[in-house]
Amino acid sequence: MPTKSATTKITGEVAPPRLPKRLAPAVLESLDEQAVYKDLLIVECDLSDQRAEFVTFETSQLKNTILQRATLRMLRLADVRFEACDLAEAVWERVSASRVELNGCRLIGLQATGGRIEDLLMRGCNASHVQLWGNLFKGARFESCNLSEANFQGADLTGAVFDKCDLRGAHFADAKLAGADLRSSEIDGARAGLKELQGAIVNPAQAITIARALGVDVRME
Repeated sequence: MPTKSATTKITGEVAPPRLPKRLAPAVLESLDEQAVYKDLLIVECDLSDQRAEFVTFETSQLKNTILQRATLRMLRLADVRFEACDLAEAVWERVSASRVELNGCRLIGLQATGGRIEDLLMRGCNASHVQLWGNLFKGARFESCNLSEANFQGADLTGAVFDKCDLRGAHFADAKLAGADLRSSEIDGARAGLKELQGAIVNPAQAITIARALGVDVRME
């Protein structure tokens, strides 16, 4: 029997950000066009309402930083950790992200759309009404997040894990959910049909709820 490569991921595993042991403290008052912010520790900065294109954050950590309503088109994130940041109503068009963590962040109404996102961990975030439509996810894990009314329309969520999340009312029209694990999450009212749910992993109670939503007469006796 062939052995599994050391680089092969187990189901639901995502690679963490590769951060250097030492990060240089930085205070940012604005974001510049085409700027690269690398190897930085950015703490308690207010960058709300900023507008810039082709900004890159690389091997950096942002803590308690406000990016409310910031419009960052063609944003690139590589090996970045967000801790308790406020990204509500920010706009990230055509984002490119790899090995990104968002821990305890406020993401209400964030629009991060039409991009490629690889190795994403979102943990303990309030992301109700988040707009993640049209993204290609290559390794995504959502843990204990409020994703109610989230919009994943047209997103490729193949193999994604939703662990103890609130997905009530979430939009999955034209999304790919093959191998996506929904078993521990609340999915009542989620908008997805047979096409979207093909290959998704659900528990028996969820299967009955889905069947009834599709008009199947499920009888327990």
